Amino acid sequence: MPTRRAELAALLGAAAALAWAPAARAEVQIYEGEDASFSLGGYARELTGVQLPAIEGLGLPDSLGISQALVRLEWKLTLGELATVEVHDRFALTVTGSDAALASGLGVGVTPAPSRTVNLRSLIVDEPSTTLEHDLDRLVLRLFLGRVDVAVGRQAISWGTSNLFTVADAWAAFSPFDLDTSQKRGVDALRVGLPLGESVELDLVVADRGSADDLSGGARLTAYLGDADVYLALAKQWGELAVMGGVSAAVDEVKLRGEVWWGAWDLDREEVLNPRATIGVDWFHGDLTLSVEAHYNGAGAERAGDYVALAATSPELARGEIFWLGRYYAGAAAVYKLTEQLTFTVSLLSNLGDPSLLVVSALRYDVAENVDLGIGAFDGIGGGADLSAGGFESELGAYGHLVYLDLAAWF
Repeated sequence: MPTRRAELAALLGAAAALAWAPAARAEVQIYEGEDASFSLGGYARELTGVQLPAIEGLGLPDSLGISQALVRLEWKLTLGELATVEVHDRFALTVTGSDAALASGLGVGVTPAPSRTVNLRSLIVDEPSTTLEHDLDRLVLRLFLGRVDVAVGRQAISWGTSNLFTVADAWAAFSPFDLDTSQKRGVDALRVGLPLGESVELDLVVADRGSADDLSGGARLTAYLGDADVYLALAKQWGELAVMGGVSAAVDEVKLRGEVWWGAWDLDREEVLNPRATIGVDWFHGDLTLSVEAHYNGAGAERAGDYVALAATSPELARGEIFWLGRYYAGAAAVYKLTEQLTFTVSLLSNLGDPSLLVVSALRYDVAENVDLGIGAFDGIGGGADLSAGGFESELGAYGHLVYLDLAAWF
C-alpha cells in the first residue's frame, strides 16, 4: 500500500538525519497457528551522558549527568490476513544530576507525549531529579478490509517528508534534541487508508487531543507519479485550520523535496498564522548519504530578545508542534557506513538569525546481532542564555555541550 511506503520513507529519513538506525529485529514467536500468531518484540536501551549547560538562571550546575533506561515490550497478535492487535509497554527511568535538570530541554525524554483523554500512564517515581514511568504507548487494532486499511486506537502516525526540520508531521513528532528516536509516541486516533486508483491514495485521520474542543482530524491525498510523489492535506489541528502540501522527486542519485504548512486560521486567536516551510535535497551514493535543508519557521520569533516570551506563551511549542525558537534555519546531515559494523553520522543545524550552530555527531558499532553501541555529542556554538537577566544571546549556543554513550539491544 502507498501509505505504508510513504510512512516507511519518512521514518527512515528521520532516523538517518537524527543519527541512528536500529539493528534488525528478531521477534519471539510465542504462538503460531494456521489462522493466528502471537509474538513479542521490542528493545532495551541505556543512554548515559554528561551535559555542560550554557543556560544560567535555572539553578543548573556547571556539569550534570543524564541517564535514561528504556524498555519497550511490543506485543502483536495477528489474526490471519484480517487483523492485527498491537500493544506496547514503555518503561522509562530518567535520572539527572540536578533537581532542575529535567527542565533543561536537551537530552533524553524531551519529546512530549501527545495529549490523551484516556491516561494509560503510571508515574511510579516522581522526584525532581528522578522519574520512573510506565506508559501503554500502543493499543491499536488494525483491520485489512480488502483495499481499505483501518486502524483504531493508540498508534504512530507520520505525515510529511522533511528530515531535519519537520513541517507536516502533524500527529506526533520527535524533538531534534532527543537522544531516543527509536519509536514515536502513540496518538489516540482513527485512521483509514483508502486507495483511489493505482497511484492515488486518501489518508483520513481523526485524533484525540485531550478534550472535545481540541479534537483534531485531517485528510491527505497523495499521488505517486513515477519518480515523484505529491501530497495535499487539510487538517483541523487543536484550534488551527491548516493546509499542508509537499512534493518529492528522485533524479538518479538525488532526491528533491519541499513542503509547506500554513495555518489558514487560528480559531482561538482569530488570526491567520504564518506558514512553516522546508526545502531539501538528498544525495545517495554508495555508503554515503548527504542531506541539506532550508527552513522557515513562521511560528518563531524574529529576534533573540523575544525567545523567552515565545517559550512562555507559544502553544505550538507547548504541544510539541514546533521545537524551534527562531525564524530562519539551514541544516545538513551525512550518514557514512565506514564498515559493515561501523556507521558515522553528523548533522549541522543552524539558526541563521542569531546566528548559532548545533553540531550533532554519533558513531555506532554493531557489537553483535541486534546489539548496538554508540557514542555521540551535541555541541552548541554561539552565545548562551541568562534567564535571570531575561534573555538569550543565541538559541542553539544555549544548549551547551552534551556527550553520551548509548547501548541498545533489539529483540
